Amino acid sequence: MEERRGRPAEIAPQESPRKYTKIYDREDTTETWVYDLDKHPNGPISVDIKYKNGADKNWAKMQKEQKRYASSMRKINKAQALKTNK
Repeated sequence: MEERRGRPAEIAPQESPRKYTKIYDREDTTETWVYDLDKHPNGPISVDIKYKNGADKNWAKMQKEQKRYASSMRKINKAQALKTNK
């Protein structure tokens, strides 16, 4: 084996693509983000959101859970406020 000393040779930078697509697949949606850095350098030029079957049921369930969480947090905050005021 040959021992290499000193600064490594510079690596030629690879050019990133100017047009590309990112796909985000989540529980209830599939999002497609289309980028074109020549048209808009700061973000996507279009976003397409497709909802999966049963997404409405998931939203209703999430709303119920959020309401329960909010009410329990209110109770906890009231109890803490009473302890600090004593």
